[in-house]
Amino acid sequence: MKQGLLGKKLSHSYSAKIHDEFYKITNKKGEYNLYEIDNVGNIENFFKKCNSEKIYNLNVTIPYKKDVIKYMDFLSDAAKKIDAVNTINIINDKFYGYNSDYFGFIKTLEKENINVKNTKWVILGNGGAAKSIYVALSDLGTKDIKIVSRVKKDKHHISYEHLENLYGYDGIVNTTPVGMFPNIDECVIEEELFKRYSYAIDLVYNPEMTLFLKYAKANKLKYANGMYMLVAQAIKSQEIWNNETYDENIIEKIYNIMVKQL
Repeated sequence: MKQGLLGKKLSHSYSAKIHDEFYKITNKKGEYNLYEIDNVGNIENFFKKCNSEKIYNLNVTIPYKKDVIKYMDFLSDAAKKIDAVNTINIINDKFYGYNSDYFGFIKTLEKENINVKNTKWVILGNGGAAKSIYVALSDLGTKDIKIVSRVKKDKHHISYEHLENLYGYDGIVNTTPVGMFPNIDECVIEEELFKRYSYAIDLVYNPEMTLFLKYAKANKLKYANGMYMLVAQAIKSQEIWNNETYDENIIEKIYNIMVKQL
């Protein structure tokens, strides 16, 4: 059975390595491939070929987490609430959409002992991952969340210019691809702004220390990259695909393997 990742540019991805480790640990047979689609208009043709190519399990990454929704025959409650799909199960030519990013982010907060209840957070970016983070933070009891984007949709959205005048927030999450390999010398905000926060999380995991996290470290914030979230959401995806539950130790085990290898 073929599994894989659907996205636009995937040369930076470690997903195949993570799932290969999962196969080894669980003794399951699987093949995890990277499926690059250069244009959103080609998604439909790709989905039509999945059955004949025996591709039955997919993860979805930037920038297609919202675009794939219209092709789903079923959406989980989480995917509906978040309005983004990053995990797809294909059964008898029917497409079932889920969101495991939500689970992965919460596991990252737990690992880092970050309690967000009654705190205030800023989310940089407005893509599918940002929606997952917003819902997760909301469900965990944050007092206020601001989404920083170029498009102001409602009272929760602010511009990057407005961010410079925003004070009194505890944590900041980068959900944009800025700083991702190979553009490792870029940061979505200026270093001076980090002095206002206590926590910084970058969903980028390649490189391990983005410029965003280097700024966070230099200003003595508690910080984390996106690797633990990536591993946790991958295991959640396997649970969905295989209709099984795995011991949470498998997340820690694969995470440690990835950190050592990379």
